[in-house]
Formats: sequence, structure tokens, C-alpha cells
Amino acid sequence: MGNYGTIDQWRNEYYYKLRDCKKAMMDDCALSQAYNSNTLKKFMEQLIGTHGLENVSLLLSNTIREAPWDKRYSSKVKAWANRYPEIQPAPAEEKEPLRIFALNLYEHPAILNQAARIAMKKEKELSQPKPKEQAR
Repeated sequence: MGNYGTIDQWRNEYYYKLRDCKKAMMDDCALSQAYNSNTLKKFMEQLIGTHGLENVSLLLSNTIREAPWDKRYSSKVKAWANRYPEIQPAPAEEKEPLRIFALNLYEHPAILNQAARIAMKKEKELSQPKPKEQAR
């Protein structure tokens, strides 16, 4: 995460990117519709391609972490969510930390749990070195 000197810099380089990512997930119930039509994996891959794995994972993890009491999230997903940092507050608000609830995803935990599993799988794929092509 970056170190932002001004509120405008924070908004332009951080907050607006996360807000746009959330909007893509929530507008017209896109995440729910993808889940209900069994196209969640494809939807998540497109979302990650457009907004980046870091932004998607940050939104998912921060939402999941807000409900440690909720048993509908798997223990693996909760552990994954706890590895991510909290969403950074604006520089002017750093003296008194502000939780950014405006970026929480308001979706059923079963859907978020599955979306997080897809993000986890994508992370794992990206962390593994690509196999070298065999010489013929």
C-alpha cells in the first residue's frame, strides 16, 4: 500500500480504484447474479482482469474480517482475509483511525466465501512459477 501525502492523492490513487471495483461487484447485483447463474468463476476472472487481484482481494478480505463471529465463512477464508491489511484511511484521518465501511461488500456470506475461494485460487496460481516449455 502506498503512502499518500494528500487527501486528493489518496482518493485518486487508492479510494477511487477500490470504489470502482466495489461498484463493478455490486451494481445490478452482479456478484449475486453471477453466483446464481453459476458463472461466478468467470465473473471473478473478468473482475480481477479489470480491477486487479489486489483490489478485489482487499475488498473481499476487509468485508469478511468485519464479521469474525459469522460461521458461514470458512476458517480458510477467514485466515486468508486476516493476511490482508485494513483499507487505509485518508491521510487527514490517520490520527484517529477510521474504518472504511463505505467499501464493504453487502452480499450474502455464502457468495463472498465462494468469491474469496476463487481469489485465493488465483493467488496460488500466480505465485507458482510457470513450467518451462519442454524442448522437442
